[in-house]
Amino acid sequence: MATITNTNSTSTYTSSSDVAQNNNGTLDKDAFMRLFLEQLKSQDPTSPMETEKILEQTAMLTQLEQQEEMKKTLSSMTDTMKTMTDTSTKLAELQETMSNTLKDLGTSLDNSTSVTTFLAQLAGYNSVGMIGKVAETNVTGLNITSNDAVKFDLYFDEPIDASKGTPMLKIYNEKNELIKEVDLSAYNGQKGYVTFEWDTKDSGGSYVANGAYNVTAEYNLDSATNKYKETRIGRGEVQSILYENSVPYVKLGDNLILPIGNVTQFYEKG
Repeated sequence: MATITNTNSTSTYTSSSDVAQNNNGTLDKDAFMRLFLEQLKSQDPTSPMETEKILEQTAMLTQLEQQEEMKKTLSSMTDTMKTMTDTSTKLAELQETMSNTLKDLGTSLDNSTSVTTFLAQLAGYNSVGMIGKVAETNVTGLNITSNDAVKFDLYFDEPIDASKGTPMLKIYNEKNELIKEVDLSAYNGQKGYVTFEWDTKDSGGSYVANGAYNVTAEYNLDSATNKYKETRIGRGEVQSILYENSVPYVKLGDNLILPIGNVTQFYEKG
């Protein structure tokens, strides 16, 4: 069996048919901050949010054990939100939900249901803006546990041009030793997600040992800098956002679905 893996962690992720679970089954602080950042990018530039303050305060929503600090933070957030001009009906509804949540917390800080609902609604509101963007994740390769062939996707930002150098797929073992190369000239002209299948053999034709293997590709040599464009497992265009038990997951290609907490960066294509 072969699975997608984060080589810097013990977590592994299977294909899209087996969605992995987050450690605590909830939307963590870092994931929420990235979601909220995507919302901030969509605000009316003539009436922007106070970004730094909003991010700092909102991140503390999930620290329910620090109840007194959270109450002060949410009160401050309420003051900030009052200065905002509604940019859309959705945002107005979101602000109303936040106001109701603050009232509930003022009555009983032990009741976390309203906070959970608010976070879920905010995540859904922001997820639409992530679709079509390129995501970088902390997943970098494959975890090989048997001699079975494994399928994986690599995302190419521009069409492979075999006339610009020699495009190559490269596989490295845990010692960062190159154990397999594949000429990608046959994929000339292809861009976006390209699916590959590895028979889990090295360049000498022997099956590799069980363990983690990083997978990268270089293509389209720049004659001016003498450098190739690069791509790897664990990055690519977000095709959709999926939810399981209120936890959002990103779908990257046909063979990788990850909790959004594994995403380290979102950015526009091009």
